[in-house]
Amino acid sequence: MKLVDLEVSKFIDVVDSDSPAPGGGSVAALASSLGVSLARMVAHLSFGKKKYEALPDDVKAKFVKNFDELLKIKDELTALVDKDTEAFNAISDAFKLPKETEEDKAKRHDAIQEATKGAIKTPYDIVILSGKAISLLGEILTNGNQNAITDIGVGALLLMTGLEGGILNVKINLLGIDDKAYVEKINKDIAEAKVVAEKEKERIMEIVNSAL
Repeated sequence: MKLVDLEVSKFIDVVDSDSPAPGGGSVAALASSLGVSLARMVAHLSFGKKKYEALPDDVKAKFVKNFDELLKIKDELTALVDKDTEAFNAISDAFKLPKETEEDKAKRHDAIQEATKGAIKTPYDIVILSGKAISLLGEILTNGNQNAITDIGVGALLLMTGLEGGILNVKINLLGIDDKAYVEKINKDIAEAKVVAEKEKERIMEIVNSAL
């Protein structure tokens, strides 16, 4: 059974166990998917309201575009909850390969490298998707239901948590990669994503807190 099909209480119990997976990566993906869901909830609560319906058509079109894009991101993040655990299991399998001969050792090394890059891709995607989602929240914050403004704030915080959690999981796996150019590129990408997302998260939280 997939992790995302578990009851909430069961998922929590699985995390609270002696199994190393699901771990921080899966939880980071879940945090970000919940952040997106909260933002979409605010949009749902905006449709049909007088303030929203009075908006110019081009503004409503952008609002709906962001709303739809967030759904795509939510679905991708939800899938990553299980993919992160699958990637961890792939690394574990690679480490169990035989290492009796030099040929065995070479094949095992290559398998570990490949599996580790697979384990990097999942949290990397969490980082990029979370950052993209944060960039889409402003439109809903500005033109959405103001009675639910704190939900946008919580959503932004969850997305930032997911993003930073993804970064931690990327970095721990990068320690096992031999390809220095690959390591440099991935580190650059996630650092840039964090800077942009952090700036927008702070802007959103300033607006939310000033309204309280």
